[in-house]
Order: sequence, then structure tokens, then C-alpha cells
Amino acid sequence: MNFFTVLATITLIGLAQAGSPWIAEPRNLDWWKARHQGLLNQTKLHAAEEKVIFLGDSITEGWSNHGKNVWKQHYENRHSFNYGIGGDRTEHILWRIANGELENVNAKLVVLMIGTNNIRLHSSKDIAKGIHAILDALYSKMPNAKVLLLSVLPRQPENIDSIVHDINKSISQYADNKRVFWLDLTTNFEVTLGLEKAELFLPDHVHLTEKGYQMWQKVMEPTFSKLIA
Repeated sequence: MNFFTVLATITLIGLAQAGSPWIAEPRNLDWWKARHQGLLNQTKLHAAEEKVIFLGDSITEGWSNHGKNVWKQHYENRHSFNYGIGGDRTEHILWRIANGELENVNAKLVVLMIGTNNIRLHSSKDIAKGIHAILDALYSKMPNAKVLLLSVLPRQPENIDSIVHDINKSISQYADNKRVFWLDLTTNFEVTLGLEKAELFLPDHVHLTEKGYQMWQKVMEPTFSKLIA
């Protein structure tokens, strides 16, 4: 089974199991449970040294795939750890936070990108509500950590991308520039509404190429370095 088939399978399975975006919910899949256990083990082994948490879905998990060279160069030596799981929606992130993945972690920064897998199932308003619930959960778990909230990346076609823009408009308002900081990646990944910069995306129009991860790092670096200082 190739990479694209795996991603498509994850998406289709997720579509059949939709809950409310703001109510914590696990996924009843063996591979997902194994991945969650792996992240629990990661936390148990490295909690004291985890200074930066990347939290999200397969786009975040992709730092260990197409983004691995960028990660090794820019994040590995800054005590960054990847907590992305493919196919996750907001409700799954909430469940993972509530069930040990960030236990005893005293990170300076959480880089959060989530919501794209909710789009075909929920309204932009409900997705934004789910993201707000994640921010609340992170504050409860790590009150001293700052959160760099990233925009949901552009999606094709235009009707889907319009939902993305609505989500981003809502969640951008969550930034208080004290604990939650907002970074909009849209113009760096989009030519115009409904048209992505092709070289940054894989053929599925969702996941990133190595150039996509290079762009993410480049745009994020000024804010990232300031927040971990």
C-alpha cells in the first residue's frame, strides 16, 4: 500500500466516525491506538526535555516524512517533539491531551495546526469551537506554555477553501499575544482562493512536499524563535 493510499484510507475511515469537534473522542482503530501508545512512551521518556510540541494531524506528522530534513536541520536541536497523528480531527486532539500524551510536559511552546479533517463533517463555526476547546485544554495541562496557533492550510477546490478561510477568520481572534499567538500561512501557500501553490503540495492537494515544509519553516521562524527565547 503506497503513501497516498494510506492517507486516503485514513480519511475515509475518519469520515465514517464523526463526533462533535469540541467533545473529546478517541478513534477505535488499532493503528491509531498504537500510535497513541507510542506518543505516551515518547512523553514518558522525554517529558523533561520537551521544549516545543508540534501538535496536529497528518500534516504535522509529515515532519517525520517529507519534512524530515527540514526538521532535523531546524527543530531537532531545539528540543522539538512531534505529536501529529494522520487523520485526526479536533475532537481526537482533545482526547489525546486528556489521556496522557502531554502529562508532566513543561514545554515553552506548542505549535498547533488542526481542523482540516473536520471540514467535510462540520461547519466552520463548530470547527472553530473545537479549536478553542483545544486551547483551553492546553492551558489546563500546561498553563505556562505559549501556543502558536497556525492557520488551516488552503484546500482545493474553491468551495472547500472558502470554509478554510472562514475557519481562519474565526480562530485568528483567539490570539491575545500573551499566551496564544496567531500566524497565518495562507498567502504563502495559496495563489488565490481555491488555487494552491502546486509545488508545495502533494497530488492529494492536502499534504505537503519537502518544499512545503521548507516554506512552513521559513515563514514561521521569526515568530518561533521569539517565542522559545
